[in-house]
Amino acid sequence: MSKDKHQSLVEKLTQFWKPGDEIICTRVFRRSNNSCYLCGNTPLEWHHVLLNPNTNQTIDVEFSCVIDIKKIMEQLDSSQKILFFPQYSEEVKHLNSQHEGTAAIIEFNPRPDVMARMLSNPQDLSYKQVRAILDHTVRFNDDLMTELFHAALDIYIERRYFIYEQLPDSQKNGNVEQSIKNYFREEWERVQSEEYREELYHGHISDEDCPF
Repeated sequence: MSKDKHQSLVEKLTQFWKPGDEIICTRVFRRSNNSCYLCGNTPLEWHHVLLNPNTNQTIDVEFSCVIDIKKIMEQLDSSQKILFFPQYSEEVKHLNSQHEGTAAIIEFNPRPDVMARMLSNPQDLSYKQVRAILDHTVRFNDDLMTELFHAALDIYIERRYFIYEQLPDSQKNGNVEQSIKNYFREEWERVQSEEYREELYHGHISDEDCPF
């Protein structure tokens, strides 16, 4: 890379990021017609949306430029890594295999603007993130935190995470969604069993005991 090209990348990055700022990757997806903020190339094969939560600015960058950003940060004596949410753990591994220490996993950031951005893409949220948002926002009484709490609560209820939390540890297999599915399958098998119908017939249990 020429000296002029490198200096151009440094200038662009420092317009977006200052030492001490976090950079959070909020989304990763394939094949975008956007232009890369850092190098200007288009289309993007692997589109990364990077957020600076201090300024609320986002930029679109290609995979290779995420690594270039990390290298420039190192040259500026910063050990800060690009932070990713848990659903992008494979991307973190891939980046770190190309340049060690580029990326790291973040479960939760308590900044209201970051939580709002996370909740705006509920399909990308994990159980741990929803739980963390609930646990944090429930401690506040202002309108914004209340709104964020109820947005997270809607997801919590819709996905039936309350069932997962009530399961004994022996029924939690590490995959929250699968554990909930297993619970419903076992309950369905139980209510369909001859033993259950016999107990219902003899009055040992009532319809109110049925989980559905």
